[in-house]
Amino acid sequence: MKPRLKAELLVQAGIRYCESKLVTAMLRRRGDSEAGAIFIKIARLDGTSSLFTRVTSFIEDTKWQCCSGEGWLPDEKIEERLVKEINIDPDIWIIEIENPKGENLFEKIS
Repeated sequence: MKPRLKAELLVQAGIRYCESKLVTAMLRRRGDSEAGAIFIKIARLDGTSSLFTRVTSFIEDTKWQCCSGEGWLPDEKIEERLVKEINIDPDIWIIEIENPKGENLFEKIS
């Protein structure tokens, strides 16, 4: 079994990577530092967003999966989903990336 990077370290590295690419990324909610679920909201700055979460497969492969459905949704819908996720698990991390291109730059580091 591969060792897994702690959530806090992954979040810090992801935010720094975004900053190095001149893309705004901000921590909106701090979760459990060891293993909290991480949600990435990608805001395209046109009123639409998408939501990603990190998933691990049975073969220990980790990737980012879109959990807001196909296409881009109004920001309000993403915010409603985040409220539901917090009610289910208050230890989640929420990072918001403002990227008009719609890229999840966290995919480049994990």
